[in-house]
Amino acid sequence: MPSGPPTAGRQRTHLVVAGVLAIALALTFTLLLTSSLDQGARATTSAVGLLLTGLLATSSSAVRARWSTGGRRRAWRLLALAGLVAISGNVLGAALDSGPALGLPFAPSDVAIALALMTSIASLTYFTQVTRSRVDLAVMALDGLILGSAVLMIAATVVYDQLKADVGADEVLSRVVIPLLDVVLATVALILLRRTRGPDRFALGLVAAGFIVYTMTDLGYAVRQAEDGTFAFGTPLDLGWMVGYLLLALAAWWPTGTREVPREEGVAGAEDWDTAVVFGVLLVAVMVEVTGEGGEGLFSIEAALWLFLIGGAGLRQGLIARDNRHLRRNLEDDVRERTADLRQMGRETEVLLSSVADGIYGVDTEGRVTFVNPSGATMLGYAVEDLTGRPAHELFHAPAEDGIPFPAADCYIAEAVRERVVSNGEEDLYVRADGGTFPVEITASPLVDTETGEVRGGVVVFRDVTQRREVDRMKNEFLSVVSHELRTPLTSIRGSLGLLAGGVLGELPEPAGAMVNRALMSSERLTRMINDILDLERIESGSLALEVLPHDVDDLLAIADREMAGLAASREVRLVRTAGCPARVLADHDRIVQSLTNLIGNAVKFSDPGSVVELGAVQDGDSIVMRVRDHGRGIPADRMESIFDRFEQVDSSDIRQQGGSGLGLAICRGIVERHGGRVWLESELGVGTTASLSLQAAPAASHAGDAATA
Repeated sequence: MPSGPPTAGRQRTHLVVAGVLAIALALTFTLLLTSSLDQGARATTSAVGLLLTGLLATSSSAVRARWSTGGRRRAWRLLALAGLVAISGNVLGAALDSGPALGLPFAPSDVAIALALMTSIASLTYFTQVTRSRVDLAVMALDGLILGSAVLMIAATVVYDQLKADVGADEVLSRVVIPLLDVVLATVALILLRRTRGPDRFALGLVAAGFIVYTMTDLGYAVRQAEDGTFAFGTPLDLGWMVGYLLLALAAWWPTGTREVPREEGVAGAEDWDTAVVFGVLLVAVMVEVTGEGGEGLFSIEAALWLFLIGGAGLRQGLIARDNRHLRRNLEDDVRERTADLRQMGRETEVLLSSVADGIYGVDTEGRVTFVNPSGATMLGYAVEDLTGRPAHELFHAPAEDGIPFPAADCYIAEAVRERVVSNGEEDLYVRADGGTFPVEITASPLVDTETGEVRGGVVVFRDVTQRREVDRMKNEFLSVVSHELRTPLTSIRGSLGLLAGGVLGELPEPAGAMVNRALMSSERLTRMINDILDLERIESGSLALEVLPHDVDDLLAIADREMAGLAASREVRLVRTAGCPARVLADHDRIVQSLTNLIGNAVKFSDPGSVVELGAVQDGDSIVMRVRDHGRGIPADRMESIFDRFEQVDSSDIRQQGGSGLGLAICRGIVERHGGRVWLESELGVGTTASLSLQAAPAASHAGDAATA
């Protein structure tokens, strides 16, 4: 197993030691090779220097391989192997002196150097850890073409003109193959320098520089060998190989914070440094080419034009690359900031959804769950991941009482997604994972894309109302019990007050009579309220018995008119019957009259003295619509539905000013809905209100004997 890198402090210490050692070795061998020592001593010095620097580079690469993983680990291993092969070849070549003397086609040292160069080329291919896009691969290929052509141009002018003549069979490796591998290695090193990114860029720059110095020295050696056929170690040229080894050793000891550089997306746009590398090498190649025929070529018009062309193009591209770099960095900073903001918003949204006690889930356009908060998943008895991707309606929407599933097309989720309908306060029954059910109150709304306006799904908020329903049930039971228990003593009190007010026990003084009359009226009002509570309790429990028979609509309106005439007269309001409706309606006589009197009573109470309340009825298909219209103050639009709830009034002061229990409309709606009809209000502030009651019309052939009991 590879060991991890040392701490940052130890890495810096290692680099300082390696740097001091490299500088000391370079200075020492520079002084020795440029001194007045004889040729033999200098040759021995070169051999020792090459061996020491080669061993330093090889061992350093092996240590760096232990710090790394993945591609970088393979790269440093191959680099260590290349150094070992090169050193072994040099030692073997020095021991055998020459290959042909042993009957070998090539010198062992040349074979080793060729293998070391190929291994080095392979190692460089593992250093880059960038996932390339097609555009980036194309740019990298063009970089390789430009750099390779430039290096070949330099090599062709400086080296191959000297190497191409009189190449023997035993010199193909040393004068053709090795120089060609040097050119390829230098090109690959330049591409590595051009394309490296990340924290190891300086270390890889040292690797590239080391190989470039090494290969240039190799090419110089080949030229010297080609000029006079002999090459003697011990000249300053040998310093090039040593410096190349030392640069590789320094690269291996360069500090790194990670064992493996993360893979990142390649960027096609070149930075100014990359552009400088490409055009710098190209400019050197052109200068070498134009001066190849002699020193005067450097001052020719052709050289000036080439210098102006390549230099100007490089400067222009460098400025563009610099601007692109700044633009990209600004964009990257902006993207990082926006990403951080989005992540923060995402975390806040997640915390918000997680902390909300209500259940929240979202669906896509197909009704499949896209997200659900923990509270919702807990209420449903699932894990969050178990709900994602599953159809919400089929999974936890309870079927009807007869076990038949509700059609998904009629579900409020489908309405929100398909028709953009917002459902607020709707009640439903959900199924838990264990098969149990619980009542919920939901709010469903479409999820609309603000940019395109398209519906992307829906969001549903649901609340378990089991406890609330239980509280309502207990409250209703309490009211029912209290009402029943109050009825008997209240009847006795009202009867006694009636006897006192009627003078059965003798005439009362005027103040006492007035007080008894007020008490009698209050007891009657309390009795009506108790009766209303009991009626409402029977309606909601489903125990209200109805005797449904055909009745004339006009007769029902006439009875309600007579019963409310006294109240209307006391308020100075006239009740007016509009055109009659010669139709019959299926209804319970007493309950529908009760509903009509409730509607008429409300209209009279909220009408001004001298105004008119209109009663009428019309037939609408198979239904009969009875209407009560007043010209009072009207009802606000936001209260049109809530006033049908128990103990609700348009204004909290209405109970004190107008009397009543606030149960009349709730009882009216309950009775009408038990008939299979509906009741609704239409109102305009300052103009008046129309209360409508719709019931099923009786068939024309119906008779009184066709009774139906519900």
